[in-house]
Formats: sequence, C-alpha cells, structure tokens
Amino acid sequence: MQEWRVIKDDPKTGESNMDIDRAILASCKPGESLPTLRLYSWERPTLTVGYAQDFAKEIDINRCQKLGIEIVRRPTGGRALLHDHEVTYSFTAPIPHNKFPPSLLGAYKVVAQALLEGLKEIGVCGAELASRKKTNIGKHSFRSPSCLSSINHLEIEVQGAKLVGSAQRRTKKAFLQHGSILLDCDRSLVNSLFKFETDDARCRSMEILNNKVVTLSECLGKSVTRKEVFKALIKGFSHVLKGNWVLGHLNSFELIKCASNSYSKENINI
Repeated sequence: MQEWRVIKDDPKTGESNMDIDRAILASCKPGESLPTLRLYSWERPTLTVGYAQDFAKEIDINRCQKLGIEIVRRPTGGRALLHDHEVTYSFTAPIPHNKFPPSLLGAYKVVAQALLEGLKEIGVCGAELASRKKTNIGKHSFRSPSCLSSINHLEIEVQGAKLVGSAQRRTKKAFLQHGSILLDCDRSLVNSLFKFETDDARCRSMEILNNKVVTLSECLGKSVTRKEVFKALIKGFSHVLKGNWVLGHLNSFELIKCASNSYSKENINI
C-alpha cells in the first residue's frame, strides 16, 4: 500500500517556510522519501516573490519595511503574493511516481483535484479548475506584479474569481507544488505593496482584487479556522491519492538542509 506523509506545521517565518519546502524537495527521491503534503501558515504577513521576479522594480520595499512585512523569494515562479490570512499547502513527490503523469501539467491537475476534494469537504460549492481560456482576468495590455491578478491554467476559481493560487518546481528527481488558500484578504493592503507605472494601473489592479478574487470565508458566508482547513485538505488528498496517510515530521536529512545556510541566497533581506 502506498504511504504518504502529512506535516502539519506551526506558524513560521517566511524564510523558514521556504527553506523547509526546499529541503523536502531536495530529499525527495524515488524509493527513499515519502511523498509529502505539508500544511502551514506564517508568523507575520509575508510577501513571497517568484524566483525570477524583479522585486526591486515591482515591490514597494519601503512600504513593506514600514509595515513589518517580510519579503522572501520562493523556489517557484510567478508573481508576488502576500501570505497573511490563509492556509498554505505544499505537496512534494518523487519523479517518476505511478500516481502522477510525467508532465508538469499532469501532476498539477492531480494535486488540483485533491484540493477541490478538500474544498468540498469544508463546504465550498462551485469550485472548479480554470481553463486555458480563462487565464487572463485583466486587460490584455495590463500586467500586475500581483499573483492575484490572473488565474493560471488549472488553478482553482469560484464563479470566475480566484480562490487558490499555485505554482510548481520540478527537478530531475522530484516535484514541489505549493500554493495559497485565502481565508480572508485585505485587498487594499495587498494593492499598496506594489509599484505601478500609472495611477490607472493601480486602480485596475484594485478592480481585479475586488471583483476577481474570492476568499474562503466569502464562499462559505462564515469564518473558518486553519485547523478546519487542514482537516478538510487531508481528507481531500486521501480521497484522490489512496493509501496510508501518516502524520510525520522532517527527517534528519531535511533538518540538516534547513539548519544550513545553503538556501540563504534565495531570500531577500530588507
């Protein structure tokens, strides 16, 4: 029977959260490490930026400093995302693995189906995978530095509004997919953290946040706790990925990776 590991983490700094995800990816090898679902949150509001994003050009670093918002570079691509009132998941599995197609999109779809099952468990109705035709929720000439400004193929939406954003990193031996499930969202705060070329662009970004982003509490009409979301997601993943799900923790190799400074160059000190 296939075994899967679940790690339910306490809130951590942005740097620690990204180091742990990288360490799990580095240790996940066929036949050596269990595929792992990690569920976590953040000690304080943290802005993660994509591994190739020009943060100096697109992020208002002075405002982040003033508000005490940590900035950290994540191992996956895409645009910046504020992690605050949310549950973050990461899923890591060896390559190859018989439960996942060999392609990025194939693996992405399997994980997305597990997320959809988890959302059903907590009572979300109408959640679906975004199609290729729906990926642009702004004007064609408008590109915001915010991750919430677009819905990527196979991300999760509810009635055309983005609920779960995800990104994937693949190596020769494993893949990592992680993402954010919004519990609530301070849209004005999010929009204030970015640089825009014009006032019109800032207004357009705010319009998207108001009309094309939805939170879990808005979907359910009530507040929901991280503990409840953790429980629902574990059920959702166990429905899609059958086997023995074991509550676990970082192994010795992963702990060594986290304790080292080998990933410090990925982080942004402000």
